[in-house]
Amino acid sequence: MSHTELSEVFFEHEEGLFRFLLKRLKCTFTARDLTQELFLKISAQEDTQHIHNQKAYLFRMAANLATDHLRVEQNRAEILAEANDILWGGTEHRHAERVMIARQELARLEQALNELPSLSQNIFQLNRFGHKTQQEIAKEFGISISTVEAHMRKVLDHLSSVRDR
Repeated sequence: MSHTELSEVFFEHEEGLFRFLLKRLKCTFTARDLTQELFLKISAQEDTQHIHNQKAYLFRMAANLATDHLRVEQNRAEILAEANDILWGGTEHRHAERVMIARQELARLEQALNELPSLSQNIFQLNRFGHKTQQEIAKEFGISISTVEAHMRKVLDHLSSVRDR
């Protein structure tokens, strides 16, 4: 199977893939973003000879993207909740050690974010905390969506590597 054939199958099922992602994510903008990300991933694949059922392959990739996105969002929500508790006073029964560890983790992630170029920081903050889509950010900065995606990947990869240390 060639890249062209896989792209044709993608476009044939693009709306179904979007609806599949929308059902899982319950957010139109995120579903659109991940549909675009799916296309970028299949466009970048070098070896497509192993794919025997193109439609199933695309839907499996979409499911994996949705799962990854939900996992990242869950981690983000946990970090934000913990940060909110730390910054604004959480419940009184929080153990002091847990608070200290959370503060250290938050400081590490903040330091890691500050290590990145300011454009990457701004794009990340607008997307994750300003709830702007990649398309809105691209328009705001006058850059392509793929550039926004590259910055987001760079930030997420960097934060993930710092978190996993």
